[in-house]
Amino acid sequence: MQTSSPPRSLSPEALRIREILNEWDPIGVHHIGRGWPADEYDDLILPILGALESAPTADDLAAELRTVVEVDYGLPSPGGCHDVARSLLAVTR
Repeated sequence: MQTSSPPRSLSPEALRIREILNEWDPIGVHHIGRGWPADEYDDLILPILGALESAPTADDLAAELRTVVEVDYGLPSPGGCHDVARSLLAVTR
């Protein structure tokens, strides 16, 4: 999974993914304070939707999320990857 351009319009699934990512906040911007845009993590929505199509395990999806943050964002591995993966998997069920 790699980051991509954000989708132009958001389906209900995409909006739920956005909500999950904003709650997780892997780079910590929302925890700093108010004023950060709701679309901060929209570059992950399409790759996550694509990954969900292959019905990954929670472990596989968590590993992909960890890699995206480490490689694409250049940050240390964030906590909560497994919890977020499970929440994302529930979006399509």
